[in-house]
Amino acid sequence: MAFPLLLGGIDLSVGSIMGLVAMVVFDATLLFHLPGWVAILAGLLTGILAGLFNAFLIVRVKIQPFIATLATLVGYRGLTYAISGRQINPDLTVVAIKDPLLLHLDGKVGQIPYAFIYLVVIVILTMILLRFTRFGINIYAVGGNLLAARLAGIDADRVKTTAYLLSGLFTAIAALVLTSRMQSTQEGLGQSLELSAIAAGVIGGVSLNGGIGSTFGAALGAFLIGTLSTGLILIGVTGYAPQVVIGVVLLIAVLYDRFTVARRKRKWLERQHQDSAAIGSTTSST
Repeated sequence: MAFPLLLGGIDLSVGSIMGLVAMVVFDATLLFHLPGWVAILAGLLTGILAGLFNAFLIVRVKIQPFIATLATLVGYRGLTYAISGRQINPDLTVVAIKDPLLLHLDGKVGQIPYAFIYLVVIVILTMILLRFTRFGINIYAVGGNLLAARLAGIDADRVKTTAYLLSGLFTAIAALVLTSRMQSTQEGLGQSLELSAIAAGVIGGVSLNGGIGSTFGAALGAFLIGTLSTGLILIGVTGYAPQVVIGVVLLIAVLYDRFTVARRKRKWLERQHQDSAAIGSTTSST
């Protein structure tokens, strides 16, 4: 979610992409009996294509990111139900994935889960991508000021397309890990996940206005949300209370983001006023 947010956009379809990717892997393995590596490639390709389609709607069709990804949220979820192997063959409801390669996507090295290792590797790679490559510089430029980025010769459409492609790809990786962990999937996998992803990004310091933040901050935000949810469960708070707490934390983070933006604008105006006053004083003295 960090990449669309850095552009000042959003991707509401990540939960549905997760469900779609998992169902593609499920069907490839249990319905069509394809090898695990083929199912993994099919899942990754599904995530990439879903991200590219979001980018097509936003970049080419010129639909606002919120509306475009809201539409694909519904569309991808419907497609997941349409291709569900459980619907095509009800006997698969009680069949688990047994492919060794798929099952080994999720596991542990000692006490360290593979999922944590994947997270660390992805955060390091994306931080390098954002801080030390032309694409990273461009994504901050486009998110900070689209007009100025275009005037500077940056291909904003290509930057947006790449950002949504990466959003789809990383969602697909998460779907593969969950599918391996559950050894199955369900049509509703990932439902409402987009809210947690947005909350993680904003809580981690990724500005909703774009141009500010990092994937490291988003990862820390995800850890905070996970800690809150787990802590509430451990003290016996169940039901919808964790979602309420996450919603409150998200609201506080958004309000803080708005306050930070307003303060930054105020300081910029004050500097402009001081510069104008200094220029005026110098001109009068001359």
